[in-house]
Amino acid sequence: MTSLASRAPRPAGRLLSWLLLTIVSSLVMVVFAVLPPQRLDNVLYDILARANGRPADASILIVDIDDRSLAQLGAWPWSRETHARMVDRLTEAGARTIVYDVLFSEAGDPARDQALGEAITRSGRVYLPQFLADAGADAPPRVVGPIPVIAQGAAGVGLAHVRFDDDGVVRRMAPFEISGASLTPDLVTVVHRATRPVGAHDVTRGFDQTLLIPFAGPPSIYRHVSFASVLDGETPPALIAGRTVFVGLTAPGLGPAFPTPVTPDAASMTGVQLQASILDGLRNGLMVKPAGPWSRAAFTLTLLWLLMVGFLVLPPRANLVLTIGLCLVGLAYSAAMFWLGQIWLSPIATVLGLQIIALVWSWGQLGRVNDLLSGELARVRGIVRGRRSARVDFESDVVARQASNLGEAITQMEDLRRFSADALFGLPDATLVADARGRVIAANAAAQALFKPSQVQLTGSSLADLINALEPLGHRFELDWPPNPHPSAPERIEPIDLHLPDGRAFQLQTVFRRDETGALAGWIVRLADISILTAAMRQREQALQLLTHDMRSPQTSILALLATTPNVPPELSERIAAYAKRTLALADGFVQLARAEVTPVQLEPVDLADIAVEAIDEVWPQSLQRKIRIEQVGDDAPLTVLGDRGVLARTLVNLLGNAVKYSPEGSTITVSLSEQPSASGPTANVAIADQGPGFSREEAATAFKPFQRFERPGHDFAVNGVGLGLAFVQAAVARHGGEVSCRSAPGVGAEFTVRLPRHSAGLAG
Repeated sequence: MTSLASRAPRPAGRLLSWLLLTIVSSLVMVVFAVLPPQRLDNVLYDILARANGRPADASILIVDIDDRSLAQLGAWPWSRETHARMVDRLTEAGARTIVYDVLFSEAGDPARDQALGEAITRSGRVYLPQFLADAGADAPPRVVGPIPVIAQGAAGVGLAHVRFDDDGVVRRMAPFEISGASLTPDLVTVVHRATRPVGAHDVTRGFDQTLLIPFAGPPSIYRHVSFASVLDGETPPALIAGRTVFVGLTAPGLGPAFPTPVTPDAASMTGVQLQASILDGLRNGLMVKPAGPWSRAAFTLTLLWLLMVGFLVLPPRANLVLTIGLCLVGLAYSAAMFWLGQIWLSPIATVLGLQIIALVWSWGQLGRVNDLLSGELARVRGIVRGRRSARVDFESDVVARQASNLGEAITQMEDLRRFSADALFGLPDATLVADARGRVIAANAAAQALFKPSQVQLTGSSLADLINALEPLGHRFELDWPPNPHPSAPERIEPIDLHLPDGRAFQLQTVFRRDETGALAGWIVRLADISILTAAMRQREQALQLLTHDMRSPQTSILALLATTPNVPPELSERIAAYAKRTLALADGFVQLARAEVTPVQLEPVDLADIAVEAIDEVWPQSLQRKIRIEQVGDDAPLTVLGDRGVLARTLVNLLGNAVKYSPEGSTITVSLSEQPSASGPTANVAIADQGPGFSREEAATAFKPFQRFERPGHDFAVNGVGLGLAFVQAAVARHGGEVSCRSAPGVGAEFTVRLPRHSAGLAG
C-alpha cells in the first residue's frame, strides 16, 4: 500500500514554484521600477521635500515688482528708462549678479531702449531671459529673446522655461531645452555656470535631462525688497552688495505663479522666486538627481530577493515581519538618499510590489496545502473501497471533485508529453536524441533516411561515430564529442557546417538536455540541410567575382584601347569612355554594397575626427576643381568609436563626394563633429551639410535605396552617378550599430548625419 509520506510533495516542486515566482516577480518589479506610478511617487516626494527644511542661501536677494511698486510707479509695463535706473542703482550698490527676469522682446522708444542697453552694458553683470514661442503645429518652438540693442551688453541670456509634472506641479528643471536641432540653456544654468567658483562641480554638465529642485521652503524664505524701495534709495547698499539679485514680478495677478511641493496653495510661487530656488540648489550642490533605471531596478531587486530568500528559510509569521521590515527599510533608504545624497529613489513601486508578492506567495502556499490534503483524502477513500472510481457524479463531495480534476490534469499532461514527442520526431530535419554518454536513444524518420546509406545501427551508437560515418570533408569528431558542458556554459554548442562528398551540406546544431536537478541528461542533435543555401552563397560569390574581375577587365581594356587609338572621333570616344567608366563605377559600387551588407567588420578603436580629415583630403581635388570650400567644425577632441577604419572612411568619402557633386561652385560644405547623449548612451556624430539644391521630403525618404538618383535642371551630376553610394553608407553604418539620416528641403541644401555609438574607452581617455 502506498503511504501518505510517499505521496508528499517533493522539495523540488516547492523550489520550482519559488523560482518561477522569483523570475516573474523580478521581471514585473523591474518594469514597475523603471516605469513607477508617478502620482504616488509625487505624493511621497512632496512630503519629503516639505520635511527637508534648511536655511536659504543668504547671498540671494529678490527685488519684488509688487503692489507697492505698481502703486508708486504706475501700471505695468513700465518704461525702459525705469528699468535702466534700476540696473544702475543695483550696479552702484555692488550687486554681484543681476538676474533681470523681465522680457524685453519687443522694441519700444529707440532712445529709451538704447538707454537700457547702455545701462546693462555698463553693469556687465546683468542676465536676461528668453522664452519659447509656438511656431506652429509641425514646427519646433522658436527661441524669442530680448531685442539686440538691449541684449548686446548682457552678461548672458537663457530660457525662462518651466517644466510641469503630469499633475501640474513644478518639481524639476531642465538645464537645457530642445529648440529645433539645438539645445538652449536655461537662464539659471547660464547664471550658475558664469558665477560658480573655478573647479567647483557643476551638476548641469551631466547627462541628466532634468534635475529635481531642492526647495528650501516657501517663497518668503528668501530676503525680499520692493522695487520702489530700491529705486528710491531706501534700501541700504549693504543689503545689495555682493549678492545675487533677482528682479521679477511678484504682485498677485501680474505674472504667472506655479504650484510647487512647498507652497500651501495651488499657485503661489512666481517665476522669479522659482529661479531663486533653482540657483540656490545649483550653487550649494543640493539639486536632486532622479535615480537611473538601473539603480531603481537594483534597489527593487535587492529587497525582493531578500524577501524571496526569507520565503524559503523562514516560517510564515517571520515572513510577515520580514515583509513589513523590508517595506520600512525601503522607505527609510529612499528618505536617506533624498535628504543626504540628493538622489530621488522612489520606494512606492517596491513597497507595493513586496506586499503583493507576499500575498501571492501566501495564497500559493495555502492552496498547495489544500490541494495536498484534498488529493490524499481522495486517494485514501479509493484505497478503502478497494478501487479508484473514474466516475464522479453530481452528488460527489468537493474532495472527490478535486481528485477528479487532478486526474484529468495528469491525463492532459501525458497527452502533452506524447504530443511533444510526436512533434520532435516529426521534424523534417534529421534529429537524434542521445543520453549523457553521447549514445543515441532515439532518432526520427529523417535521421534514419540520412544514415541509411551508411548501414549503421542508430540506437546505441555514439554521436561521434554516426557523424563520422557521413564522411564530412575536413571534420573528424573524437569519441568524447559532444563535450560535457560547464555549469555556466550556454545550452547550445556553436553550429558546425558539414560538407559531404556528394555535394550536400548540413548544419550540425547541438543542445544538451537537463534533468530535474539541472545535471546533464543527454543531447539533441539536429542536422539541417543547407545545401540550397550553400549553393546560393556560392553563386553570390561567383557573381561578385564576375563583377570585380570579369566585368572590370573588358571595361578597362576599352578605356586603354580608346586612349591608344587616335582615329576614333572625339565625341564617340568620350561617349564610349563615359559608358565604360559608368560600368566600372556600377560594378565597384555593387561590390562595395554587397560586402558592406554581409562582410564582418573588423572593429577597433578609431578616431572619427581623424577619419573625417582623411575623407576631406581624398575629395580635396574634386572640391578644388569646383572652388568648393570644406570646413571642419568640432574636431578639438577625439571622437573614439569601435569600427572598421576603411569602411568608415569610404562611408564619409561617399557622403562628401555627393556633397561636392551636388554643391554649386564657390559654395561651402560643413563637416561638423560632435558628441550627443541618447537613451542608449553617448553617440559620436558626423554631419555633412552642403548648399546644393536639396531634396523634397519624398526624395529624402528614398535617398538610401539602391540605384536611387535624382536629376536637377541644369546639373548633370545625377546622370554620372550609379545610385549605390548612399545605399553603401546606410549598410556600413548599420553594420557598426549606428544610424544615418538625411535632413533637407528643396533649395536649402542637404545635411547627412552619421551617428555611431561612442566607445567607452575613448570616453575614459
